[in-house]
Amino acid sequence: MAYATVSLVHEKDSTLVTFARADSSGYFTLPNIDKGSYLLSTSYVGYLPVWKKLEVAAGGEQVIADVNMTDLVTAQNVTVQAKRPPVTMNNDTLEFNTENFKTHPNAVVEDMLKKMPGVTVESDGTIKVNGQTVQKILVNGKEFFTGDPKMATKNLPADAVDKVQLFDKKSDRSEFTGIDDGNTTRTINLKLKKDRNNALFGKIYGSAGTNERYDGQANINRFNNEEQISLLAMGNNTNKQGFSIADAMNFSGALARGMRNGGGIVITGGSSSETGLPTTGMGQNQQGVATTYAGGINYNNNWNKKTDLNTSYTGSDMHLVTNRQSTTQNLAPTNSYVRKDNSETASDNTQHRINLALDQKIDSSFSVKFTPNITWQKTASNATSNYNSVSSKGVALNEGSTVNINNADAVNITNNILLRKRLAKKGRTLSGNLNNTYNHSQSSGRLNSNMLFYYENQMPVDSVISQINSRDAVTQTYGANVTYTEPIGKRSLLEVSSFGNISIGKSNKTTYDQNLGNGKYDLYNELLSNDFTSRYSYGGGGLNFRTNQKMFNATVGTSLQTAALQATNNTADVKIRQTFTDLLPNAAFQYLFSRFRNLKLDYYASTVQPSVTQLQPIADISDPLNVSSGNADLKRQYNHTLNMNYFAVKPESGTNIRALLMVVASKDAIVNADSVKENGSRSSRPVNADGVYMVTGNFGYGFTVKKLKSRFDVGSSISYNRNVAFLNDERNLISNLAIGPNLSWNFSIDDVIDLRLSSRFSISKATYSLQPQANTNYLQQSYGGEMTNYLPWSLVVNNQFNYVLNSGRTSGFNTQVPLWNASIAKSFLKNKRAEVKLSVYDLLNKNIGITRTANQSAIVDQRYNVLNRYFTLGFTYSLNKSGLQTKGARIMVGPPM
Repeated sequence: MAYATVSLVHEKDSTLVTFARADSSGYFTLPNIDKGSYLLSTSYVGYLPVWKKLEVAAGGEQVIADVNMTDLVTAQNVTVQAKRPPVTMNNDTLEFNTENFKTHPNAVVEDMLKKMPGVTVESDGTIKVNGQTVQKILVNGKEFFTGDPKMATKNLPADAVDKVQLFDKKSDRSEFTGIDDGNTTRTINLKLKKDRNNALFGKIYGSAGTNERYDGQANINRFNNEEQISLLAMGNNTNKQGFSIADAMNFSGALARGMRNGGGIVITGGSSSETGLPTTGMGQNQQGVATTYAGGINYNNNWNKKTDLNTSYTGSDMHLVTNRQSTTQNLAPTNSYVRKDNSETASDNTQHRINLALDQKIDSSFSVKFTPNITWQKTASNATSNYNSVSSKGVALNEGSTVNINNADAVNITNNILLRKRLAKKGRTLSGNLNNTYNHSQSSGRLNSNMLFYYENQMPVDSVISQINSRDAVTQTYGANVTYTEPIGKRSLLEVSSFGNISIGKSNKTTYDQNLGNGKYDLYNELLSNDFTSRYSYGGGGLNFRTNQKMFNATVGTSLQTAALQATNNTADVKIRQTFTDLLPNAAFQYLFSRFRNLKLDYYASTVQPSVTQLQPIADISDPLNVSSGNADLKRQYNHTLNMNYFAVKPESGTNIRALLMVVASKDAIVNADSVKENGSRSSRPVNADGVYMVTGNFGYGFTVKKLKSRFDVGSSISYNRNVAFLNDERNLISNLAIGPNLSWNFSIDDVIDLRLSSRFSISKATYSLQPQANTNYLQQSYGGEMTNYLPWSLVVNNQFNYVLNSGRTSGFNTQVPLWNASIAKSFLKNKRAEVKLSVYDLLNKNIGITRTANQSAIVDQRYNVLNRYFTLGFTYSLNKSGLQTKGARIMVGPPM
């Protein structure tokens, strides 16, 4: 059969050796096969798989006779029992049958994925297939905890999965119009075993250890065909995060701010635990020690193939304690200084989130999708700090202490309705989108600060701040868009769209100073209080031409957008009026050399509007030595973005090449203007500037050496950022160059050993036009290794070692950090349903946390507290009768005998 899938497995244990696809004439070649006994499988959709025993001699070539295949229609009147082929290809879907990828007892899905050709799992749980990041995980074709792909891979047991299907999911627009726009999402679908489609399964785990450490987790699933219910729960004080970082960051807006402002580089090193924290976003380099309780429930169902419901709830409560010691080199050209800080912060964060997606098919041509989301978050923090600053000449500038207490809660509600209608002519469609958001946040705080400023030949000046503040803010947005597509020939279409959006905001902040006469906070501070209202609206339309040819697809178009901002500072009676009209062109081109090799280019223009906080001319003095305020004259930022992505893979050999290049240039970029005084205090506000751009590249090459049972991956990232800042009214050009080569080696012998060794370098250089004497070069080296040994008597030994070396930093921060984690586990009971595990974290007791941050006006070296050595003893129990081991599977065709 032309394009049939051919797989070769070891005869003794059916583990996969290699696979390939026959050419258009039905011929195939399997190179570099060692001497031994094998089973050869050939499969094709709609035909019975065929297995043949194959003895391979040393050296030379071996020709295989023709393989005859029987279609399922012919086989309807017979009963056939046979092993399934390890790998099948159905159009663009690559499908692995899991019995050919053995995992240890108590394994989760990500452990199994590591054994599949072309699949790698990063230390933070990110999954890559042939070098491309997987963005979506489905379970039986349905979302599992929408928006958090790691929930499925880190929690579902490996033995519950029957097939792993890898494919590129087309965009909703492509699936709806039938015209491929070149936008796809790398997706994995986990198809469960039939006995799990109508069963209760899962695991319960608990551990306790030294230093009062504990960790408890539960994963319970009840699947009944189309109905899926999954329950997750956890509690620990070992810094294991509950859910994705996206929840906290999207809700607080920190992610958007980080993407918008830029201008800095962050180098981290030291702490290296298995999971990150949702509030710090540091991943392996998390700051502080947290106690976390979290839980969630996911529900999926489909009624009559017309109504599809996906809903989930997640909740978490976390208490985080962080101690930091930092050294800040301030880079003012005429009055540079060094500031040293010691701080401790205790924070509590409670969060609840409800997601829902209801897709209703009215008929074959018309559907409605409703996706509401509700998030509620409550935070409380208490931060204390002590600091002092010394000039470059060794003269004391200031010293002081600060206590900052804040409490806040907020609710965020979003609603989206998508209407889709296919008209009579193929490719002619009409779709509309209605959306709105509501965000209400309230906060209160108290600031107590004592500062002592030193002036040359003068007495020290004491500055005391004692005040309370409160803030109440509401933002509402309403938006709509309509898109019409008209086919042009069989492979092209014209897309016409119109859109509009309005955002209304109100923020009221009041500040009261302490009255020393009566001790009460009854002195209204007009400078630090503000009643602010804003109304931001934009609208316009666009025109795009899309074509999807045999070897390429392309898009070219533009949109016209008009935006208007009206804001009023009611306290100061200041009005802000701004209007912008922008032409936003876009173009994309993708050339398909083959199914497994393509080149993609795309360009688009976009704008970044200043936030209300950036426009408000009100000071934030929570850090009295670093005061920030807004700028009412701030303009929007206009960005040009160009992307190039080349990708080539040979699935049968596991070889892949990937190259990425991105260029972003900004006009009227939003940057910072700082003013540094002789006493070491700093004030900052946003301004616009030209000359800001960024170039980022990434290259990777992966290949397999079958004789060595090894896989190698080599690559490097490189980035160059050119930013602009203003320091004491002088323009400062800042350049950041970072190069990060990396190499990894994976070695595996099933049921014997899994070994991974890796190395990564981070070479960073920062230059400043105003302070060439402050130019810095620093290097971080990271060497890692993980080894799992499968021993007799159902014993599994795991060792993880990571060694980080830092150089080029401030004295005391050039650390060498070895981190060694180890465990030994024993499975027992029938079908290995139970496991006991002894673990040690940071065996050498050498773990420390270190970061370096370089921005437009300062270099900050920081040390923070992390988890240190502790031991735990844990127990895991499987709820399903098949236990913790994976069993093989067979297929049956025709009626049973």
